[in-house]
Amino acid sequence: MRTSRRSAWLLMLGDILVLLLFVLLGMRNHELLSRAGALAHLAANILPLSLAWLLAATALGAWRFPLPLRMTAVLRSTLLAWLLAAPLGLLLRALVLGSSTLVVVFMLVTLALGGALLLAWRGLALWLVYGRARSSSGGA
Repeated sequence: MRTSRRSAWLLMLGDILVLLLFVLLGMRNHELLSRAGALAHLAANILPLSLAWLLAATALGAWRFPLPLRMTAVLRSTLLAWLLAAPLGLLLRALVLGSSTLVVVFMLVTLALGGALLLAWRGLALWLVYGRARSSSGGA
């Protein structure tokens, strides 16, 4: 049995919101939120990253979780999809911005912080769903 389509859509929405938070944190850290063109800069960052995530997560089955849910399986599929999506997203971002370089430190920060945020969100979501399902089945 698989998780419901509604759960997958909610998970996808949460993923995109987490990626948006990641981009906003980066923009704030680099003092880009108050500059002219901040919205265009936001779009140039979030759209390639989101597209790469949606492609990688779909290709690697990160939206489908067999029941009973297992934290390690969810986190493993999330991590594998992110390891593909982050470099792809940064490559797409470079193309959008007309850049011919990818900064290694930027890649490492994206892999680490973006991945940590996705893993934390998905772990929390799984825990909430699993806890609710477990309590409704009498704790079995």
